[in-house]
Amino acid sequence: MPPASLPYRDFYYPLNVFMHILTHEEGGVSYLHYGLFENEDDSIGQAQERSTDLLFSRLPPAPASLLEVGIGLGTTLRRLTEAGYEVEGITPDEKQIAMVNERYGDAVRIRCAPFETFSPDRTYDAVLFQESSQYIDSEALFARAATLTSHVIVLDEFALQPVEGLHRLDGFLDAASRHGFELVEELDLSSRVTPSVQYFLDRFARYRARLESDLSLAPAEIDDLVTSGETYLRRYREGEYGYRLLQLTTTPAVWRTRSSGT
Repeated sequence: MPPASLPYRDFYYPLNVFMHILTHEEGGVSYLHYGLFENEDDSIGQAQERSTDLLFSRLPPAPASLLEVGIGLGTTLRRLTEAGYEVEGITPDEKQIAMVNERYGDAVRIRCAPFETFSPDRTYDAVLFQESSQYIDSEALFARAATLTSHVIVLDEFALQPVEGLHRLDGFLDAASRHGFELVEELDLSSRVTPSVQYFLDRFARYRARLESDLSLAPAEIDDLVTSGETYLRRYREGEYGYRLLQLTTTPAVWRTRSSGT
């Protein structure tokens, strides 16, 4: 495919870089999120599917109403729809919406809106954030979530120590508490996501020339990705960053009764 016609060429950097590498390495791109690796033989596609499967395992049963905040490439949204959920997705990124519409058309429901100001005149059984909570101020996130749902599910990375770059986990949970949400599950997935970072680090140099020519990237932009990836791995190794599955609810007694099956 000629570089000018690549469907993701004008996606926001560095998403366009990740998509370009995945397209050439894996033959296509279904997800933009980290994968959960179990062994060194896992493909990144298998690991990404495993992450989405984990998310599905925490959902209320269909046909519950769901809001997915940040739609990525629409793959999860389509899977939720096919599973019988009453689901819609939101994103402020018109380029992502255009690509999802091209892939799935009317099969999925999407609105172009930032979560902080989203006002749908309805509520949801659960609101999902799969690596999208990090782009939203924590206070604003839970202030809006409190008007939309009693159940928030998050898969994302956080700062565990006072370092820059990500939301502090303790600050995130404090904001949740101020808006009536209680943490009912926290699952540490840090060691299982770091191979995703290493996957791209191993390929930046290999694809440097192609990235510069096909995506019109400057050499410094690729150098920045290498530096960022190395920093991420170091911060994960040293416990400064971590990756968590979080479930938060304003009705903890109800949640515990349902989760125990009684």
